[in-house]
Amino acid sequence: WLQISITVEQPAVQRITEAMDGLGAVAVSRQHAGGSARFDTASSNFQGWSTEKVSGLFPPDADQKTICNYLYDVSGGHTGINCEILANRNWEQVSRDQFKPFNVEGDLWICPSWCQPPVPSAVNIIIDPGLAFGTGTHPTTALCLRQLAKFDLTERTVLDWGCGSGILAVAALKLGASRATATDIDPKALITTRGNAQNNGIGDQLAVKTPEQIVSPMIFDIVIANILSHTLIELAPRLNSLLAADGIVLLSGVLGAQAETVCSAFGPGYTFDTVPADEWILLIGARTA
Repeated sequence: WLQISITVEQPAVQRITEAMDGLGAVAVSRQHAGGSARFDTASSNFQGWSTEKVSGLFPPDADQKTICNYLYDVSGGHTGINCEILANRNWEQVSRDQFKPFNVEGDLWICPSWCQPPVPSAVNIIIDPGLAFGTGTHPTTALCLRQLAKFDLTERTVLDWGCGSGILAVAALKLGASRATATDIDPKALITTRGNAQNNGIGDQLAVKTPEQIVSPMIFDIVIANILSHTLIELAPRLNSLLAADGIVLLSGVLGAQAETVCSAFGPGYTFDTVPADEWILLIGARTA
C-alpha cells in the first residue's frame, strides 16, 4: 500500500481530503498536527484544528507522481508531501491485535467478539472495530458509556440519536434499561446497530428506526445524542419533544467553548452538569420544567 500524507492549514484540509478521494484513495484520515481549535465566529461550531495532517491510503500500483503533483497544486504549492510504502499486512489481524477488551466504568466492559471477556460475570458489550462506527474508545462515546454505567436504568426507556454502531443503546439495555430505540441518518449505521444488538442478545429489546420514524407520542426517560454541537442545536426542539417531563439528556460531541450555546438551545427547563474528557465535555441535563 502507498500512504501519502500532507500537513496543511485548515482552509486547505477539505480540498485535500476531496482530492484524495477523487484520486482513488481507499481511506483518508485526518489528524491534529498542531495549532489551536478553530470555531465559526457566528455559531461557535468547531471547524477543526488550525493545522491538520491528511493521509490517504492508495493501492500499491497508484501513480505516485501524478497524485503528488495534483496535491501540490490543490494545496497551493505545499512542498511537505510525504510518501511511504506500507508493508502488505493482514490489516484485519492487525486490527484484532490492537483492539483488546477494556473496562469502561465499574462492571461495564467492551470486548471484541474474538476475545474471552476478562470478567465473564461483568456487563460485557460485544463490539468489533469497523471502518466507520464507534467501539467506545473515542472520548465522546466513553463519556456517555461511563455516565450510563452510573445510572440506575431499571425500567428506564432510552433513545440513542445518532447511534453509529449502536453501542450506547446496547450498553443501556445490558445495564438494565427496559427498552431502547436507536436512530441514525446513515442506513449503514442502522444495519450495524441491528447486527450489534443481535450479537449482544438484546435484538428483541432494541428498536432500530430512521429519524422519520421517531414521532409523537414516543417519550423516553433518557435521550442520548453523541453528535457535533451544530446538529445538537438544530435537533434541540425535537429532542425536547421526545423527553419525559422528569427525563435526562446526555449530550456529547461538545467542546468546552460550545457548552453554553448548546445548553441555551435546549431552553431554561434544565439543570446541566458537565463532565470533561480532553477537549470534549458531556452535558448532563436534568429536566426541571
